[in-house]
Amino acid sequence: MSLAQPKPRPKLLDTREANAQIAATDRAERQKCKQRSDGQCEVVERIPGWPNPNAWIPRRCRRRSSQNHHLIGGSGRRNTGRSILAEHRLDVCDACHQAITNHVLVPIDGTQKDDAATVRYERRR
Repeated sequence: MSLAQPKPRPKLLDTREANAQIAATDRAERQKCKQRSDGQCEVVERIPGWPNPNAWIPRRCRRRSSQNHHLIGGSGRRNTGRSILAEHRLDVCDACHQAITNHVLVPIDGTQKDDAATVRYERRR
């Protein structure tokens, strides 16, 4: 008489389910960004005012959004934890996304750079 042991569940199935859950959450949060932006780039840049260049004026980009920018980034940090949430993403155009990635547009205040509602950028010359 042998005592049959059931086989353990393959880890591959667990991994696939976890990846499918992340992908579903990513789609849902990306859709929230698109609804919030209404198809317009969400980058708000601080520009010098006129006639007083010491007065700063916030200006939102007028181009059509085409990409999703993660405000919380780093190696292995996108789409995990808070980074996957819509509050920590911006719907941006190609030009602004390239400028942010190349550090031409940088967040003004480091404490508010992770929140889509409060992040503001300034252009490095």
